[in-house]
Amino acid sequence: MNAPRLLRAAGWTALAAVLGFAVVWAFMAYLSPDRVLDFASMLQMCGIPISR
Repeated sequence: MNAPRLLRAAGWTALAAVLGFAVVWAFMAYLSPDRVLDFASMLQMCGIPISR
């Protein structure tokens, strides 16, 4: 009976991670646009495709 509760917690955690990623990305873009490109390059090196 705890499976729905666990799935809901996992969903909220995933949503928080995505929101946190977007906030960090926007803050980096505000401070220094070059850092965003460096971060995108690092993600691509890790195998996560990023398109412009």
